[in-house]
Amino acid sequence: MAARFFPRSFTKHLTILLCGVFLFSAAGWWAISSHRINHLLDEQISLRAEVQARQLAQLPSLVRAVSKESVDDVMAIVAGLQKVTDADFITVSNEKGLRLAHPVPERIGLPVLGGDIEKALNQGEAYLSYGVGSLGPSVRFISPIIDNGEIVGMIKVGYLINTIAVLNEENISPLLGFALSAAVLSGLIAWRFSGYIGQKMQHLEPWQLTQTLSTSQGVLEAAHEGLMAVNHHGQLYLINDSARMLLGDQMGMPTPFAVSQLTDEPGIFSLKGEDFIDKLVRINGRNLVMTRVTLPSTNDVPGGAVFSLRAQDEIQILSNKISQVSHYLESLRVTRHEYQNKLSTLGGLLQLGHYQQALDLVLAQSQTNQGQMDSVRQLQSLPMISGLLLANMGKASEKGISVDLTELDGWHALPANMDEEQLSTLVGNLFSNSIEALEGIKEGAIRVAMYETRNEHVLAFYNNGPRIQVSLDVLCQMGYTSKPDYKDHGIGLHLVQSIVESVSGHIEMDSDDNETAFTLYFPKEQPC
Repeated sequence: MAARFFPRSFTKHLTILLCGVFLFSAAGWWAISSHRINHLLDEQISLRAEVQARQLAQLPSLVRAVSKESVDDVMAIVAGLQKVTDADFITVSNEKGLRLAHPVPERIGLPVLGGDIEKALNQGEAYLSYGVGSLGPSVRFISPIIDNGEIVGMIKVGYLINTIAVLNEENISPLLGFALSAAVLSGLIAWRFSGYIGQKMQHLEPWQLTQTLSTSQGVLEAAHEGLMAVNHHGQLYLINDSARMLLGDQMGMPTPFAVSQLTDEPGIFSLKGEDFIDKLVRINGRNLVMTRVTLPSTNDVPGGAVFSLRAQDEIQILSNKISQVSHYLESLRVTRHEYQNKLSTLGGLLQLGHYQQALDLVLAQSQTNQGQMDSVRQLQSLPMISGLLLANMGKASEKGISVDLTELDGWHALPANMDEEQLSTLVGNLFSNSIEALEGIKEGAIRVAMYETRNEHVLAFYNNGPRIQVSLDVLCQMGYTSKPDYKDHGIGLHLVQSIVESVSGHIEMDSDDNETAFTLYFPKEQPC
């Protein structure tokens, strides 16, 4: 039942609350102002009555007339004074309290009413009095009339309460009008302000905003990609943990802060130019893939932008895995085709009765397969590497390239901080590069070495391809390739270098007219 009288909308709640505050403030202001005006008016009326009473009590002509108790003279003097004063009445009496002057002539000679003139007649005091006289309730000042040191009478100057009330109403009415106008204006302001707040809140209720904020925060932290938002002042006001890790913000600086505090290349987060997708950038020594989406502007003010960050290594690792799967499929296709041919040959020999030749063919193929399996036997603890080597051997064999795996002594354990996926990325890239280097070369040969020394793990690839003219640093640069016609090249060696450096290893390259060697060294223990 109560919900019917109380609106559920936040903006309506806010309007009612603001109107209530404004009305309460206006009522308080009105009460204080009216009380203050009443008080000031009472003080002014009292002061007027006192000043007039004291001055008239010392008027020589009035003192003489009261001393003689001449009613006509006193009435004439008071009538003249009554015309020039704003007091409601002036009453004069003799020392016995009998009226010598009164606004109502019929009451002259009668005793003064109110019971408040004794101190003036008996003790000669002048004072303010509130009482009810013959004209009604009033405020009056009573002053004794003294002639040669003797009290001969008193004078009373007064203002009726009704007159004071009228004066109060005249003074307070404009304030009341102003208060009502202010209340109406405050209501309009409250309504407009509530609408403005509702617009800024996208016309959502507080619970909806809370839900949206919680959801967006959850989505932000659940995203594997690094996400960050920058306003048009270049301040980063939103960032998730993935982005902090990618940018090296281990301290977790509280937002907002200038994006220049996170990177040595703040220009990368510029809002100028067109948006982009999957742009390769280098930030704080790391290669990242960045996407920028500009937020819509409001009132011609840029709304900032949202940036997504991904480690380029992750994309390349995924690409390499897909490439490895493609190699496996291609190897299976070649093997299937080769075996179909050999089975056809074997079937023909059996039909022709050449049983010895058929047996020799089977034994030769068996020896070949057994030789390949024996060559990777030392890598039983690394099944991914074994499969990768066999797949690449099939690819090399199809292109007429011989592969020597006799130096695969194997490793007893992987280097510190390296997993088999990283090792397969290294082997796959170096093997693929060796095959590509031997394209178009007769009697191409690849030799793979994998062994341990006392302090290091060693992985080496040798090929008899052409001499490499550039340095290793140039070869490992992002995007560098000696085959500009290949769009997907220029990443493999850079990725190899990134993985090697991440596990504190190093690469050496030796190239001459006879042979090119890439040798990777990994410490058995991670350096402190």
